[in-house]
Amino acid sequence: MFKKVAVAFDESPEAGRAFRSALELAKLTAAQLTIITVIENLPAYIGYVSAIAPDVPVLLKNEKQAFYSDLHRKAKQAAEGTGIVVHSKMIEGNEIEGLLQLIDDVSPDLLVIGLRREPAGLGGFMGGTAHRLALHTKCNILGIR
Repeated sequence: MFKKVAVAFDESPEAGRAFRSALELAKLTAAQLTIITVIENLPAYIGYVSAIAPDVPVLLKNEKQAFYSDLHRKAKQAAEGTGIVVHSKMIEGNEIEGLLQLIDDVSPDLLVIGLRREPAGLGGFMGGTAHRLALHTKCNILGIR
C-alpha cells in the first residue's frame, strides 16, 4: 500500500488535523512519515524596513526558521508514543513550488494535506493550494477536512 507518506505541515489547524491523520495512517501501514514545510519568503514591504534597519530582515528570517523548527520538533515528540519515527524537511520559498520540490525530494506514495473550508464554497477551493498540488504532484493526495 503506502510505504512513504508525506504531510504538508504548518501552524494551521488544518495541517494539525492532516498530521494526526497521516500519523494514524503511517501506523496502520507501517509507512515512513515525513512532515514537509515551506517557509515562505518575507513580504516585499520588508525591503522598506531594511532601508532603515538592515538587521530586521535577517532577524525575522531567523525567527521564522526557529518557529518552524520548533513546530517540527513538537510534532516529532507527539509521534514518539506511537512508535512512528517522523522525518522532517523544510525549504524556503514559494508555497507551491517549495511543496512540489519537497515532494520530489521525499518521493512519497501519498501526500496528506489539510483542507480549509472556504467561505466562497467550491470557487474558493478551485485554484487553491490543494487544487494546484493535485494538478502538479506525481503522488496520490489525501485531503483531510
